[in-house]
Amino acid sequence: MEIRNLKTFLKAASMQNFTHAAKALGYSQSSVSAQIAQLEQEIGAPLFNRIGRQVTLTQYGEELLPYARELCTIALRMEQLTQSEAFLGGTVRVGLTDSISELLLEDALISYHERFPRVQLELSLDTTEMLLERLRRGELDAACVITDPLPAAEWQIWAERSARIAAAANPALEICRQDSVTLKALAGQPLVLMERAAPYSLQFEQALSQRRLECSPVFRLQSAAAALRLIERSPFVTILPLYTVQSAADAGRVKLLSVPEWEVRQTVQTVLHRGKAMTPQVEGLLEELDRTLNLRLQ
Repeated sequence: MEIRNLKTFLKAASMQNFTHAAKALGYSQSSVSAQIAQLEQEIGAPLFNRIGRQVTLTQYGEELLPYARELCTIALRMEQLTQSEAFLGGTVRVGLTDSISELLLEDALISYHERFPRVQLELSLDTTEMLLERLRRGELDAACVITDPLPAAEWQIWAERSARIAAAANPALEICRQDSVTLKALAGQPLVLMERAAPYSLQFEQALSQRRLECSPVFRLQSAAAALRLIERSPFVTILPLYTVQSAADAGRVKLLSVPEWEVRQTVQTVLHRGKAMTPQVEGLLEELDRTLNLRLQ
């Protein structure tokens, strides 16, 4: 059984399209089809359902997936056995949500570059929804997102931390003088919210809807840092992960609001597609991200 065929299998499983897998691997489509056919002959069972251009894993393919990933990871480690981290090269593509990039970016990237000075790191900032889609398409090696817990059936969960979601306001607002506030009172404030797809924005608006409440945000943004700057300067309220606003709250630039009927936490997860083989370069980056998360989310 050739490692090359297993790598092709993993790429095709990730992209669910032989043509796209061939392009990503630098092969012809016929070569990818031949490699998959050879692997199926060796396994003695079909690995893919072929319906038009779209392919999906059969039950045999699903069962082979973790073994193929493990074998490819071992093969990669064997190839680089005699190389120290300082001499490993290549490109690692990682995605972060905006709020997490503010939390992790500098410390994790500097530490990673010190360990892997020859690796080129390509960083993408996007919404959780888009980052997960890009992982599915094989465009990213890993991502760090804030979301509801992701299903292990689809994702390799490298690490996860719980993060509190907070309501924060400009201290000049009357609502800041109250010991606690209701969701109804919060809904009536001048709100700065993240884009509709942001998991914590969705949770907040779903909580309002369940109580037959509505809100009309003044702004919807993609940048958590921009939202924080707005409420520091003007009488607005925002909903953000606590780690985004904690320093500003400690300094008195914003006020954290107590909302007893809405105490929400979400999960910060570092994830890979479950068809992704682990290289030392990717593993090193995940270690640095996890180390920084561990320090910042204690």
